[in-house]
Amino acid sequence: MANKSLTQFCFEELSRHIKLERVTGFEEIEKVKLLSGEDGGGIKLYKADKIDKVSLVDFRFESGVAIPHHNNETSVGAEIFQILPDFSWKLPVWGINSIIFKDGRYNFDTDLSLGFDLVTDYAFTMKYLEPFNEVYKKFSAHRDFRRVTLDETTTWVRTYVSPVFIIAEMTTDKIDTVFELCSEFIKLWVRMYKEAEKVDDAFKERQKQRIKYQYDGMRQTDRMGKILLGVYGKETFAKFFKAMA
Repeated sequence: MANKSLTQFCFEELSRHIKLERVTGFEEIEKVKLLSGEDGGGIKLYKADKIDKVSLVDFRFESGVAIPHHNNETSVGAEIFQILPDFSWKLPVWGINSIIFKDGRYNFDTDLSLGFDLVTDYAFTMKYLEPFNEVYKKFSAHRDFRRVTLDETTTWVRTYVSPVFIIAEMTTDKIDTVFELCSEFIKLWVRMYKEAEKVDDAFKERQKQRIKYQYDGMRQTDRMGKILLGVYGKETFAKFFKAMA
């Protein structure tokens, strides 16, 4: 299983439960070049019933790029898998982000991003997140991971993370453990998807606005954006931004 990318594994797992359809119009960014001329990976987009966008992002930096917020250590790639729901339904976003380092280290974070306040929704919390608590505890303390503590994250991250947020460091030879964690998150998300309730227009707009505010803050505090701009250039970066918007 370790010969698969994170995004391919997640795509295949989700496809076992939900029929996904390719989003057209973004073919030119499925395979892109770095400014250096080297292969730079790319982005693929899919959609489905009750899902606006499934993003598979595979950035590749063959010669390596220094990551300032990781002591200028050399990264050879980054991966993102994200499910963005149709907010006509009461559903969270699920995503996982990773950075791959030249020395074999692998940093990742994964979470549900909710467009509604769990404090005001005890029933949803207990129905979906409480049963997931054993999975959360298992992987938070997993021997293959060094869990990153919240004080190592930004203030903005600590503002919006959910009760199942996990951020950790590991090595690429332990990637199967990340796949196992992703499988559990996908099972949880698919259960919510299958049982999702249709919401009224007002609730839909509140969900959209809350996620927009979260992502606006993320962009302002994003530490990878400048790196990507530097290795891909303005034109390709703008296409990435449009695809992920």
